[in-house]
Amino acid sequence: MTLDVDAQKKDEKLLLATIQQEYKILAEYKMIESEKLSGVYVIPSYANSLQWFGVFFGRQGFYENGVFRFSILLPDRFPDDKSVPAIVFQHNVVHPLVCPYANSLDVSHAFQEWRCGEDHLWQLLKYMQAVFADPLESIRNVATNELSNVESAKLLLNNNKDAFAAQVQECIIESKSHIYDTPPTEDPHYIVFEQFQADIHGPVLEQIRSSRSTTSPTESGGGGAATGLSWVKVKEGEFKPLSIE
Repeated sequence: MTLDVDAQKKDEKLLLATIQQEYKILAEYKMIESEKLSGVYVIPSYANSLQWFGVFFGRQGFYENGVFRFSILLPDRFPDDKSVPAIVFQHNVVHPLVCPYANSLDVSHAFQEWRCGEDHLWQLLKYMQAVFADPLESIRNVATNELSNVESAKLLLNNNKDAFAAQVQECIIESKSHIYDTPPTEDPHYIVFEQFQADIHGPVLEQIRSSRSTTSPTESGGGGAATGLSWVKVKEGEFKPLSIE
């Protein structure tokens, strides 16, 4: 009888810990929403909140027009564990901080260990944006032999930017060729792209064009910058994709 009571208490304690962890992860998700990360979509897996699906859109520099799928893998005891969450790209991405074999982004230069309450996932995503916006600056104070992709780093450091740009373009073309691939998982939160369909998306596109034509330079900030558009479909569920275009 005592063993049954002890087992029940243990189960209740485990359930409480799980609920508390889920709450903390949801809080991280809400923080990302408030930060308005341009060009980044992320969503926790429906089946496992420790795995997140993401898509990163390059908006400037070498990676402009790039579309890169990635996953965020959280440690089992996140966020209380000092282990840093991992960002792993689905396909090869050429960058001095991305391992050409594991496709993982080295974030150790910004996050030596995870400090619960001080470090947050939105900061991790901001770091990802920063290293892709300016890859040379991201490795300026890092020893070459400590970089994940020494070959691409040498091209940048030796001012051979044309060769680096050519390699990046190859990986952009490769990643975009897989945008409409069949999802590798049946998880309903996996981000799925739809090809343009005139009967469905056409009216929306015309509405956007119409609104642009009636917007004065003052209303658009004087620069005429267009708001980015991405067609993303995620099945209905508890969460929604986070993105501010």
